[in-house]
Amino acid sequence: NPGRFIPTVFESMTGLLVTRSDRVDRYIRPYATNEPENNQSKDTDLGKLWAFYWDRDKAFMDWYEAAEKAKGVETPYAPGTMSTAYWQSQLPTLWKTISNRGPGNFEPSPWLPIRWGQHQVKEFDAAPVLGYLHRPIKAPMQDENGKRLKPALQAKALQAAWVQALDTLPEGQKPVRVFYDSTNNPEAEIALNNALHDLNKDGHGLELGNVEEGYDIGRRLGNTGVSGALVEINLATIASYKDGGVSAVVYAGTDGSLTVQMVRPPDEARKAKNSQNRGADPFTFGSPTGGAPAE
Repeated sequence: NPGRFIPTVFESMTGLLVTRSDRVDRYIRPYATNEPENNQSKDTDLGKLWAFYWDRDKAFMDWYEAAEKAKGVETPYAPGTMSTAYWQSQLPTLWKTISNRGPGNFEPSPWLPIRWGQHQVKEFDAAPVLGYLHRPIKAPMQDENGKRLKPALQAKALQAAWVQALDTLPEGQKPVRVFYDSTNNPEAEIALNNALHDLNKDGHGLELGNVEEGYDIGRRLGNTGVSGALVEINLATIASYKDGGVSAVVYAGTDGSLTVQMVRPPDEARKAKNSQNRGADPFTFGSPTGGAPAE
Protein backbone atom coordinates (compact mmCIF):
# COMPACT_ATOMS: atom_id res chain seq x y z
CA ASN A 1 0.00 0.00 0.00
CA PRO A 2 1.30 3.45 -0.84
CA GLY A 3 2.12 5.64 2.13
CA ARG A 4 0.82 9.12 2.80
CA PHE A 5 2.19 11.75 0.46
CA ILE A 6 2.54 15.40 1.38
CA PRO A 7 3.03 17.56 -1.73
CA THR A 8 5.74 20.20 -1.73
CA VAL A 9 3.48 22.63 -3.58
CA PHE A 10 -0.11 22.82 -2.38
CA GLU A 11 -2.96 23.09 -4.82
CA SER A 12 -4.63 26.47 -4.84
CA MET A 13 -7.28 28.02 -7.01
CA THR A 14 -8.15 31.69 -7.16
CA GLY A 15 -10.60 33.55 -9.30
CA LEU A 16 -9.93 37.20 -10.00
CA LEU A 17 -12.00 39.35 -12.36
CA VAL A 18 -10.12 42.58 -13.01
CA THR A 19 -11.99 45.21 -15.02
CA ARG A 20 -11.70 48.81 -16.12
CA SER A 21 -15.28 50.10 -15.98
CA ASP A 22 -14.28 53.15 -18.02
CA ARG A 23 -13.21 50.84 -20.86
CA VAL A 24 -16.52 48.99 -20.70
CA ASP A 25 -18.35 52.31 -20.94
CA ARG A 26 -16.20 53.36 -23.90
CA TYR A 27 -15.68 50.22 -25.96
CA ILE A 28 -18.56 47.88 -25.06
CA ARG A 29 -21.69 49.52 -23.69
CA PRO A 30 -22.48 51.86 -26.66
CA TYR A 31 -22.33 48.96 -29.15
CA ALA A 32 -24.21 46.25 -27.25
CA THR A 33 -26.83 44.28 -29.19
CA ASN A 34 -30.25 43.00 -28.18
CA GLU A 35 -29.63 39.49 -29.49
CA PRO A 36 -31.12 36.68 -27.38
CA GLU A 37 -29.04 35.02 -24.67
CA ASN A 38 -28.39 31.83 -26.63
CA ASN A 39 -24.84 30.81 -27.44
CA GLN A 40 -26.06 27.76 -29.38
CA SER A 41 -27.76 29.75 -32.14
CA LYS A 42 -25.68 29.92 -35.31
CA ASP A 43 -27.85 32.86 -36.42
CA THR A 44 -26.19 35.25 -33.97
CA ASP A 45 -22.63 36.51 -33.75
CA LEU A 46 -22.44 35.20 -30.19
CA GLY A 47 -23.38 31.70 -31.34
CA LYS A 48 -20.87 31.88 -34.18
CA LEU A 49 -18.14 32.96 -31.77
CA TRP A 50 -18.99 30.16 -29.35
CA ALA A 51 -18.87 27.45 -32.01
CA PHE A 52 -15.73 28.89 -33.58
CA TYR A 53 -13.91 29.06 -30.26
CA TRP A 54 -14.39 25.39 -29.44
CA ASP A 55 -13.60 24.32 -32.99
CA ARG A 56 -10.32 26.24 -32.90
CA ASP A 57 -9.52 25.03 -29.38
CA LYS A 58 -9.72 21.44 -30.58
CA ALA A 59 -7.70 22.23 -33.72
CA PHE A 60 -5.00 23.85 -31.59
CA MET A 61 -4.24 20.56 -29.86
CA ASP A 62 -3.38 18.89 -33.17
CA TRP A 63 -1.46 21.95 -34.37
CA TYR A 64 0.55 22.17 -31.15
CA GLU A 65 1.50 18.50 -31.07
CA ALA A 66 2.51 18.54 -34.74
CA ALA A 67 4.67 21.63 -34.15
CA GLU A 68 6.34 20.03 -31.13
CA LYS A 69 7.02 16.79 -32.98
CA ALA A 70 8.66 18.82 -35.74
CA LYS A 71 11.01 20.14 -33.05
CA GLY A 72 11.93 16.59 -32.05
CA VAL A 73 9.62 16.13 -29.06
CA GLU A 74 8.56 12.46 -29.11
CA THR A 75 5.35 12.63 -27.07
CA PRO A 76 4.19 16.24 -26.80
CA TYR A 77 1.34 17.18 -24.51
CA ALA A 78 -0.72 20.20 -25.50
CA PRO A 79 -1.86 22.62 -22.77
CA GLY A 80 -5.47 22.52 -21.64
CA THR A 81 -6.53 25.41 -23.83
CA MET A 82 -5.19 27.20 -26.87
CA SER A 83 -2.72 30.04 -26.62
CA THR A 84 -3.78 33.67 -27.00
CA ALA A 85 -1.48 34.07 -30.01
CA TYR A 86 -3.05 31.09 -31.80
CA TRP A 87 -6.61 32.23 -31.02
CA GLN A 88 -6.01 35.74 -32.28
CA SER A 89 -4.39 34.42 -35.45
CA GLN A 90 -7.63 32.55 -36.22
CA LEU A 91 -9.99 35.51 -35.74
CA PRO A 92 -9.88 36.83 -39.34
CA THR A 93 -11.70 33.64 -40.35
CA LEU A 94 -14.45 34.34 -37.80
CA TRP A 95 -14.80 37.97 -38.86
CA LYS A 96 -15.70 36.88 -42.39
CA THR A 97 -18.82 35.19 -40.98
CA ILE A 98 -20.24 37.70 -38.47
CA SER A 99 -22.91 40.32 -39.24
CA ASN A 100 -21.66 42.97 -36.76
CA ARG A 101 -25.17 44.44 -36.66
CA GLY A 102 -25.98 46.86 -33.86
CA PRO A 103 -25.77 50.46 -32.73
CA GLY A 104 -22.77 52.63 -33.54
CA ASN A 105 -19.63 51.86 -35.52
CA PHE A 106 -18.11 48.90 -33.68
CA GLU A 107 -14.75 47.74 -34.98
CA PRO A 108 -13.90 44.13 -34.01
CA SER A 109 -10.46 43.67 -32.45
CA PRO A 110 -8.40 40.72 -31.17
CA TRP A 111 -9.52 41.54 -27.63
CA LEU A 112 -13.16 42.27 -28.49
CA PRO A 113 -13.87 40.06 -31.51
CA ILE A 114 -17.63 40.73 -31.48
CA ARG A 115 -20.11 43.08 -29.83
CA TRP A 116 -21.36 42.19 -26.38
CA GLY A 117 -25.05 41.50 -25.88
CA GLN A 118 -27.16 43.57 -23.51
CA HIS A 119 -27.49 40.49 -21.28
CA GLN A 120 -23.69 40.43 -20.88
CA VAL A 121 -23.57 44.13 -20.02
CA LYS A 122 -26.34 43.56 -17.49
CA GLU A 123 -24.35 40.72 -15.91
CA PHE A 124 -21.26 42.94 -15.75
CA ASP A 125 -23.25 45.69 -14.03
CA ALA A 126 -24.61 43.21 -11.48
CA ALA A 127 -21.15 41.89 -10.61
CA PRO A 128 -20.04 43.12 -7.18
CA VAL A 129 -17.12 45.51 -6.85
CA LEU A 130 -14.98 43.75 -4.25
CA GLY A 131 -12.10 46.19 -4.20
CA TYR A 132 -9.75 48.42 -6.15
CA LEU A 133 -6.38 47.13 -7.31
CA HIS A 134 -3.84 49.92 -7.43
CA ARG A 135 -0.84 50.28 -9.71
CA PRO A 136 1.94 47.80 -8.84
CA ILE A 137 5.36 49.23 -7.95
CA LYS A 138 8.35 47.03 -8.76
CA ALA A 139 11.54 47.04 -6.69
CA PRO A 140 14.61 45.45 -8.32
CA MET A 141 16.67 43.27 -6.02
CA GLN A 142 19.63 43.10 -8.40
CA ASP A 143 22.09 45.68 -9.67
CA GLU A 144 22.62 46.57 -13.34
CA ASN A 145 24.99 43.60 -13.68
CA GLY A 146 22.41 41.11 -12.40
CA LYS A 147 24.13 40.68 -9.05
CA ARG A 148 21.97 40.37 -5.94
CA LEU A 149 21.87 43.57 -3.90
CA LYS A 150 23.26 43.50 -0.39
CA PRO A 151 20.62 43.23 2.36
CA ALA A 152 20.73 46.93 3.29
CA LEU A 153 20.22 47.98 -0.34
CA GLN A 154 17.40 45.44 -0.78
CA ALA A 155 15.58 47.01 2.16
CA LYS A 156 16.21 50.50 0.78
CA ALA A 157 14.84 49.57 -2.68
CA LEU A 158 11.76 47.94 -1.16
CA GLN A 159 11.21 50.91 1.12
CA ALA A 160 11.24 53.25 -1.88
CA ALA A 161 8.73 51.02 -3.70
CA TRP A 162 6.50 50.96 -0.61
CA VAL A 163 6.46 54.77 -0.43
CA GLN A 164 5.62 54.94 -4.15
CA ALA A 165 2.81 52.43 -3.65
CA LEU A 166 1.43 54.60 -0.84
CA ASP A 167 1.22 57.46 -3.33
CA THR A 168 -1.20 55.43 -5.50
CA LEU A 169 -3.79 55.58 -2.69
CA PRO A 170 -6.24 58.42 -2.01
CA GLU A 171 -4.73 61.04 0.27
CA GLY A 172 -4.63 60.05 3.92
CA GLN A 173 -5.06 56.31 3.35
CA LYS A 174 -2.44 53.70 4.21
CA PRO A 175 -2.41 49.90 4.60
CA VAL A 176 -3.41 48.27 7.88
CA ARG A 177 -2.07 44.82 6.93
CA VAL A 178 0.38 43.25 4.50
CA PHE A 179 0.37 39.87 2.72
CA TYR A 180 3.70 38.41 1.62
CA ASP A 181 5.33 35.03 0.95
CA SER A 182 8.59 33.83 2.49
CA THR A 183 8.54 30.51 0.59
CA ASN A 184 12.05 29.82 -0.74
CA ASN A 185 12.76 33.52 -0.32
CA PRO A 186 13.84 34.35 3.24
CA GLU A 187 15.80 37.35 1.92
CA ALA A 188 12.55 38.97 0.82
CA GLU A 189 11.05 38.64 4.29
CA ILE A 190 14.17 40.18 5.84
CA ALA A 191 14.14 43.06 3.35
CA LEU A 192 10.42 43.70 3.95
CA ASN A 193 10.83 43.55 7.71
CA ASN A 194 13.73 46.02 7.63
CA ALA A 195 11.95 48.35 5.20
CA LEU A 196 8.79 48.47 7.31
CA HIS A 197 10.77 48.84 10.52
CA ASP A 198 12.47 51.96 9.17
CA LEU A 199 9.16 53.37 7.91
CA ASN A 200 7.58 52.85 11.31
CA LYS A 201 9.61 55.76 12.61
CA ASP A 202 7.28 58.19 10.87
CA GLY A 203 4.11 56.18 11.30
CA HIS A 204 3.83 54.63 7.83
CA GLY A 205 5.00 51.10 8.53
CA LEU A 206 3.56 47.83 9.75
CA GLU A 207 5.03 45.13 11.99
CA LEU A 208 5.37 41.71 10.37
CA GLY A 209 5.56 40.17 13.84
CA ASN A 210 2.04 41.38 14.64
CA VAL A 211 -0.29 38.53 13.64
CA GLU A 212 -3.03 41.03 12.74
CA GLU A 213 -0.74 43.04 10.46
CA GLY A 214 1.69 40.62 8.83
CA TYR A 215 0.37 37.61 6.87
CA ASP A 216 3.04 35.27 5.49
CA ILE A 217 1.08 32.92 3.23
CA GLY A 218 4.09 30.61 2.96
CA ARG A 219 4.06 30.06 6.70
CA ARG A 220 0.29 30.15 7.21
CA LEU A 221 -0.83 28.21 4.13
CA GLY A 222 2.22 26.54 2.58
CA ASN A 223 3.93 26.70 -0.78
CA THR A 224 1.33 27.88 -3.31
CA GLY A 225 3.82 27.96 -6.20
CA VAL A 226 3.38 30.33 -9.11
CA SER A 227 -0.12 31.30 -7.97
CA GLY A 228 1.21 32.85 -4.76
CA ALA A 229 0.74 36.44 -5.94
CA LEU A 230 -2.91 35.81 -6.86
CA VAL A 231 -3.52 34.04 -3.54
CA GLU A 232 -2.16 37.11 -1.77
CA ILE A 233 -4.28 39.53 -3.80
CA ASN A 234 -7.45 37.50 -3.25
CA LEU A 235 -6.87 37.18 0.49
CA ALA A 236 -6.09 40.90 0.68
CA THR A 237 -9.34 41.68 -1.14
CA ILE A 238 -11.36 39.55 1.29
CA ALA A 239 -9.62 41.02 4.34
CA SER A 240 -10.15 44.62 3.23
CA TYR A 241 -13.78 43.99 2.26
CA LYS A 242 -14.72 42.25 5.51
CA ASP A 243 -12.49 43.97 8.07
CA GLY A 244 -11.95 47.34 6.39
CA GLY A 245 -8.80 49.24 5.60
CA VAL A 246 -6.29 49.01 2.78
CA SER A 247 -4.25 45.82 2.38
CA ALA A 248 -0.76 45.71 0.88
CA VAL A 249 0.63 42.73 -1.01
CA VAL A 250 4.30 42.05 -1.69
CA TYR A 251 5.18 39.34 -4.19
CA ALA A 252 8.28 38.14 -6.01
CA GLY A 253 8.92 38.15 -9.75
CA THR A 254 10.81 35.57 -11.80
CA ASP A 255 13.67 38.07 -12.09
CA GLY A 256 14.09 38.19 -8.33
CA SER A 257 12.34 41.55 -7.99
CA LEU A 258 9.69 42.36 -5.41
CA THR A 259 6.44 44.16 -6.25
CA VAL A 260 4.34 46.19 -3.83
CA GLN A 261 0.65 46.68 -4.60
CA MET A 262 -2.26 48.15 -2.67
CA VAL A 263 -5.79 46.72 -2.48
CA ARG A 264 -8.48 49.17 -1.37
CA PRO A 265 -12.02 48.15 -0.31
CA PRO A 266 -15.19 49.70 -1.77
CA ASP A 267 -17.15 52.22 0.30
CA GLU A 268 -20.30 51.35 2.24
CA ALA A 269 -22.60 52.60 -0.52
CA ARG A 270 -20.98 50.23 -3.02
CA LYS A 271 -21.20 47.35 -0.53
CA ALA A 272 -24.91 48.04 -0.12
CA LYS A 273 -25.33 47.86 -3.89
CA ASN A 274 -23.36 44.61 -3.94
CA SER A 275 -25.71 43.07 -1.38
CA GLN A 276 -28.71 43.69 -3.65
CA ASN A 277 -27.25 41.36 -6.27
CA ARG A 278 -24.92 39.05 -4.33
CA GLY A 279 -26.22 38.86 -0.77
CA ALA A 280 -24.62 39.98 2.47
CA ASP A 281 -21.40 38.10 1.68
CA PRO A 282 -20.50 38.22 -2.03
CA PHE A 283 -17.62 35.79 -1.44
CA THR A 284 -20.03 32.95 -0.62
CA PHE A 285 -22.79 33.84 -3.10
CA GLY A 286 -23.68 30.86 -5.27
CA SER A 287 -22.06 28.32 -2.97
CA PRO A 288 -24.21 25.61 -1.34
CA THR A 289 -24.20 27.53 1.95
CA GLY A 290 -24.07 31.01 0.43
CA GLY A 291 -26.77 33.60 0.79
CA ALA A 292 -29.24 34.88 -1.78
CA PRO A 293 -29.46 38.52 -2.83
CA ALA A 294 -30.98 40.83 -0.23
CA GLU A 295 -34.66 41.58 -0.59
